[in-house]
Parts: sequence; structure tokens; C-alpha cells
Amino acid sequence: MREIVNKEPWWAAPPKPGQDEAELDWGWLVIYSEGEPRFEFIKQRPSESEIRNRKSCRITPQSD
Repeated sequence: MREIVNKEPWWAAPPKPGQDEAELDWGWLVIYSEGEPRFEFIKQRPSESEIRNRKSCRITPQSD
């Protein structure tokens, strides 16, 4: 039976250099037990906590 292994907030498109994550369109990257990833668009942006606590694809701040 197909099951969700992982689900986390993901951008619809990667940010451009200098672009803030708040300006991006978001969705959920869902990984299924067969290893198949699927992106699901959403209308409401994930919470700051959900975005901050995701495990992958973080933007690292630029050093000044």
C-alpha cells in the first residue's frame, strides 16, 4: 500500500539570488513509500514554523 514517508514545505520554483522566501509560491513536497516524489500546490503559504523547521533546501544567509 502506498504511504506518505515525508511531507515538507517546498518552493514551487527556487528563489532567485537575493529573493526573500516570503515572496515565493509554496507547496508540499510529498515523498511516498515507493520513493516517488510529488509536488502539491497549495493556496495558503505554510506557517513560518513549518518553513523554518523543514529538513531540506534551506536558504543560507549571505555573509556581509
